[in-house]
Amino acid sequence: MARIQLPEGDQLEVVRALTLRPGVAKAVGAYDRAAWASTLDWRLHELVRMRIAQMNGCTVCLSWRTPQALEAGVTEELLDHVDHAAAYDGFKAAEQVAIEYAERFCTDSKNIDDDLIARLQEHFDSGEIVELTFVIGKYLANGRFMQVLGLDQACVLQRDDDGTVHTV
Repeated sequence: MARIQLPEGDQLEVVRALTLRPGVAKAVGAYDRAAWASTLDWRLHELVRMRIAQMNGCTVCLSWRTPQALEAGVTEELLDHVDHAAAYDGFKAAEQVAIEYAERFCTDSKNIDDDLIARLQEHFDSGEIVELTFVIGKYLANGRFMQVLGLDQACVLQRDDDGTVHTV
């Protein structure tokens, strides 16, 4: 249940909250579209997204699966292990370091050291690291926005090819 007063309507609470500030809604939409257009591997994208959802406790993100990730071979078994990725041999080395980076970004970003960046650079070029950081920031910010304001309803989301989100 939302912790703030929302306009009436049938839309998701987060959508109704954003209608209170159309300029913010426009910025959130642009940020979402940019992250959605990520050129990162969708398996990696989903693993990072799920780890952030776990840390945020976002019920929407925990229950939703991106269709592209499912097509890329993401399984529930993989998602079940993102909270201890370093100890699970089902992840590629690049995925393990990306998940570690997401965790540290979300919990202790000021202590991301040169060693972690060097390990990222073993698998990703500078542009990919920028994109990974952007994607992590998007999921962290949106998840916490919804969680703090009580907008993280238990539902399943589906995104059409044109980017439209529906509850199912």
